[in-house]
Amino acid sequence: MPTGDFPAIYLLHGTGGSPDGSVKQLETELVSCGEKQNYVRPLMPHANPNVLPSKSVQYLRDHGIPEGTLIIGISLGGLVAAKLQESARPDLHVFCVNSPTWAGDTELHVWMQHRVSLYSSSDEVIAGRTEDWPLLAAEAHDMAWLNGHDTDPHKSELAHLISCYIKAGCLNWGNR
Repeated sequence: MPTGDFPAIYLLHGTGGSPDGSVKQLETELVSCGEKQNYVRPLMPHANPNVLPSKSVQYLRDHGIPEGTLIIGISLGGLVAAKLQESARPDLHVFCVNSPTWAGDTELHVWMQHRVSLYSSSDEVIAGRTEDWPLLAAEAHDMAWLNGHDTDPHKSELAHLISCYIKAGCLNWGNR
């Protein structure tokens, strides 16, 4: 796939979130970075905090996401996107932001080439559930500045990094 040639970019909110929260702010920042794409922000079943993550994975399976789509997930949105990728849709590109590697009835087990994770191991919400990211993602970066679970204060920096991924297919840090 040529870089930046995604049929759609899905933005998935976290537990208790909505399509009009942090993911909408992130979309606005991506557009301001010049990323004019077909954005989709679905209301995920885990908007209800009592819904298990597997229900959101099944929702995505049934949603008809186009082949080769980029999914950007914040918190639980990243975990369910990554689980969909490893269990049924290796064609997807997944970008996780402050996401755990497991929650409830869902756990990641497979390293994926087109998976990036930016997280802070000192984020109290996901602490103790990030250590395996380097084993599960082609790019896993423990970012000290993401130490609070609220990503809104970092939306400009995140949009810049995601824009780099959209253009290059990787962040190209280190020896990648």
